[in-house]
Amino acid sequence: MQLNFSEPVSRALSELGFTELTEVQKQAIPFILQGEDLIAQSRTGTGKTAAFAIPLLEHLTSKPPQNHVQVLVLVPTRELALQVGTDFKKIGKNTRLRFLVAYGGTGIERQIDMLRSGVQIVVGTPGRIIDLIEHNALDLSRVQTFVLDEADVMLAMGFVRDVEKIMSFTPQKKQVLLFCVDLPEEIMSLARRHMRYPQHVKLVSSDKSAQGVKQVFYTVHAGRKLSGLIYLLHELKPERALIFCRTKRRVSELARQLNFNGIKADGIQGNLTQAQRTHAMESFKAGHTNILVATDVASRGIHVEAISHVFNYELPYDINNYIHRIGRTGRMHAVGEAISLCYSDELGTLGQIERLIGKTLEEKTLPQNLPAPRMPPFSEGSRRSSGPSRFGGGRPQGRGSFSRGRGGYSRDRGGREPVRRGPSTPTRFTRIG
Repeated sequence: MQLNFSEPVSRALSELGFTELTEVQKQAIPFILQGEDLIAQSRTGTGKTAAFAIPLLEHLTSKPPQNHVQVLVLVPTRELALQVGTDFKKIGKNTRLRFLVAYGGTGIERQIDMLRSGVQIVVGTPGRIIDLIEHNALDLSRVQTFVLDEADVMLAMGFVRDVEKIMSFTPQKKQVLLFCVDLPEEIMSLARRHMRYPQHVKLVSSDKSAQGVKQVFYTVHAGRKLSGLIYLLHELKPERALIFCRTKRRVSELARQLNFNGIKADGIQGNLTQAQRTHAMESFKAGHTNILVATDVASRGIHVEAISHVFNYELPYDINNYIHRIGRTGRMHAVGEAISLCYSDELGTLGQIERLIGKTLEEKTLPQNLPAPRMPPFSEGSRRSSGPSRFGGGRPQGRGSFSRGRGGYSRDRGGREPVRRGPSTPTRFTRIG
């Protein structure tokens, strides 16, 4: 498919260095331009945002300008809202269209003022979109296209009722686009209720072993994860690394511990202010900080191509997230490395991951008697930390079986990451098609 778009869109794409479309863009754009509903399965880093941004901007540019919201894009996190909004603005910079990125953790008044002055495209998190509707500031009655980006993550985070509520304010007749990696029953049920004979673009291979990503693991003694991680960071000298932890508190602790040991790192998690999160993201993208510690949900807004290494400092609660994590490296045909640090009682979970991806991970060993890291003064959060926090990364919960411990995901109205609250059973996604 040639880049034969309108002059404003073509000029912006040329200035951005677009030379050819990715596979998801080639397959999705024609369906979207024809006004058809679409379910698109494609992994992070394949150009999904442009796959819907380009045709939607093309469609709106070809018509006389309107002064109401015509496109609503719903995303699960603030970081992803900012990323998608930025992409829309870059591709649509030569048009007369106006954009609003709406998310929690920041004042709502400015967003209300922008809506009152006239906006055609809104990108937002479910909680803030509902807030704007309840303030009578956001009118969705004339929305032509509804986009649910990272739909599988959105529903896994417990946003299904919010999505349904928001959709109830939109016209019955509209174009619905769902973009996801996994296709669980919740999405299929949503599609059956709200989509009209949707087209299906599936670019997720049944091979889940992440070709192009070297995957290894190290078994570490109890309480020695921090020592092992520091050793590996010094030895491997990653150009840009993403380190995953399970909880917001662990992210903050680990980033603090790394910095105290002379390794510059930022942490990104839901308890930070929006200004702090934005600063950490921009520093990582610009290369000022080459190590970012994050939770699974907070990482959803990270669109950086040159991530050389992914470290699983803690294995994920949901083993499906392992695939999403390691997909952050080895993108766009690059080669990357994914490294997992495991206690002996996490090897059962690692075995489940190996069965999931259909591949046995290579085991490597760390040197004996690694020096103990320097530990920063205790903070209130580290005092409450469980396990042998002297060396960081206390013992994990469970005995190698897949579990989320005592809690599941619960919704956060500001588009923040899930919190663990109350008993729950693990979410298991089943692929179809």
